Amino acid sequence: MGWKILIVEDEDWAFVGLKEMLTARYGESELTFTNAKEVQEAVVTINRNQFDLIFMDIHLMDGLSFEIFKQVSIDVPLIFTTAYEQYALEAFQNKGYAYLLKPFDSDELAEVMKRIEPLLPKVEPRLKQRFLVKYGNFLKSLAIADIAYFMAEDKELYAVEKGSGIAYIIEDTITHLVTQVDPTVFFQINRKFLVRIDAIQSMLKISRNRIKLELIPSTPAGIVVIVSEERSPKFQKWLDQ
Repeated sequence: MGWKILIVEDEDWAFVGLKEMLTARYGESELTFTNAKEVQEAVVTINRNQFDLIFMDIHLMDGLSFEIFKQVSIDVPLIFTTAYEQYALEAFQNKGYAYLLKPFDSDELAEVMKRIEPLLPKVEPRLKQRFLVKYGNFLKSLAIADIAYFMAEDKELYAVEKGSGIAYIIEDTITHLVTQVDPTVFFQINRKFLVRIDAIQSMLKISRNRIKLELIPSTPAGIVVIVSEERSPKFQKWLDQ
């Protein structure tokens, strides 16, 4: 059974971006999206339909989305998305399960969805089994089990093969890949690297919140692999799960 999702959002780019992140994680066939741009449009839409999940911006074309709660009762998981921090308390007072501060990325969305998923009909995240990659003019279907890590370098994204160490070009982005691989196996340590747990040969703490990694296969000469300060706490929790 898929999810019916209402996104109350008056910015087209924000609606499309959120829709794409959710679709990348769960699959297009599992999700049905509805968009409402105004308070009154949202009220009518909620009254006429049954949704499994609602995402709601706070600043809409005709006012604040909190006005919606004066006219309808919402009893499904509700996630607020906004660029304004000052509405957090009011959001939770209106039964918000989470508060995503714009701009947010797929990692932040995934963290929220992990908490929400138990409240929704069962839909498994869609994980990739293989990737179409290229090496020169040659194409290859590379199984996820054969990839040690993904590396962004010189405006290209590479999937580095276990054993051979061959770096194949892959047409994707690190941000998107995070939603397509098993989060218990791969971790995005910084903006350039998404690494497999068994590709980590050694770790050295070089400051309070920075960790240097040695990977197998080794990275090209001159490329140092450092877990970023902001990701270090989550990385250490990931190692200890």
